[in-house]
Amino acid sequence: MKPITLPPLGEITLKPPSSFASIYDMLNVYGSLKDDPAKMARLICACIGMCWDEENAGTRPPIYPVAEADPIAYGGKVMDWLAQKGVPIFPLYGRGLEILTEMHGELPTAQEVEKEKDFSEARALSTARS
Repeated sequence: MKPITLPPLGEITLKPPSSFASIYDMLNVYGSLKDDPAKMARLICACIGMCWDEENAGTRPPIYPVAEADPIAYGGKVMDWLAQKGVPIFPLYGRGLEILTEMHGELPTAQEVEKEKDFSEARALSTARS
């Protein structure tokens, strides 16, 4: 993923979330927010928080609680955290939507799932014959 510049924090490296569930949470909420700029801002902050690379020296936003499946509440926590660090929120919109698109690309396609299923079944058969 491309890094994001967050004044005054500087350039922040990003990486895809390790949880597919968190990506699904984001994408499922996104479709219902087109007419709600306040929640969209929270979703964008959630994207940044979820993709924050823990290798960024010295600072880390709150961790997304996957079990809660609530990216809007999480985005509010990240928004507050960013604001406390002096990061202006409005300029994040464009890059936040890019991050959301990049997150979407991390999900496996139906073909990839089917291919993995076929591979797993073939491996199970060969192991059973051994």
